[in-house]
Amino acid sequence: MRLTVNGKDLQMPVGVTIAELVGKQGFNPEVIVIEHNQQIVKKEEWQATVLQPEDCLEVVTFVGGG
Repeated sequence: MRLTVNGKDLQMPVGVTIAELVGKQGFNPEVIVIEHNQQIVKKEEWQATVLQPEDCLEVVTFVGGG
């Protein structure tokens, strides 16, 4: 199925969860926030959130510095 992740098209299997997407794409779950269709999803909900075709996700990474 087709998803949009950070503005780019991405093909993923049907039934994939946010947690699976994070793992498959190599994101570090300790330093990211996921916005799913313009709603922030808590990390505790990633495993239960099944993505649908045409969903839009933004993965925001926290960067330390001063």
